[in-house]
Amino acid sequence: MFDHKKSTSAPDGGAQRCGAGRLLFRRFRRSQDGATVVEFAIVGVPFFSLLFAIFETALMFWTNQVLEESLSQVSRALVTGQSRSIYAASTGAANAAKFRDNICNLAPMGLIDCSKLFIDVKVYNNFADASSGSSANNPLSGGNLNTSNFSYTQPQKNDIVVVRAVLDYKLFLTSWASASLANIGSGRRGIVASTAFRAEPFTP
Repeated sequence: MFDHKKSTSAPDGGAQRCGAGRLLFRRFRRSQDGATVVEFAIVGVPFFSLLFAIFETALMFWTNQVLEESLSQVSRALVTGQSRSIYAASTGAANAAKFRDNICNLAPMGLIDCSKLFIDVKVYNNFADASSGSSANNPLSGGNLNTSNFSYTQPQKNDIVVVRAVLDYKLFLTSWASASLANIGSGRRGIVASTAFRAEPFTP
């Protein structure tokens, strides 16, 4: 006869919090949203460091190749005797400076810093003297760049000529990747290009 309503007890608040905590913990264990970022940070740093080191080494070797090729082309005038009219200044320093500028003009994209390029042109009586003379005057000896003995001597017919170009090359990754490449101080490498030949028997 009487309408009895069923009474329901309110859920315990502590049990609710405990259940929510377990649910949150299970979700945290399953979550992989940040794993990719962390993995990329771990792998990416050494990968890009290695990549930059490869670029550094490749650029250095390219600069070396460009310097050797430019030196070979400009030295052709010494072989044929045309240098007597091209480099006709009254001082060897002025002739060396023009010789240097001609090398830089052949380098693409300003790859060679002309202000850090040094030229040495010497003549000898035979190739044995040329070999010993060049070895005794090593511009990179002692881990320093020394071009104090560099000069420009105008070749005459049948002279043995040794031409050297030394570039004070700046390395970029000096902290670790380029440390083994440096040979004339921290962050610097001396790049040497040279050629030896006998001048043609041109008319004096």
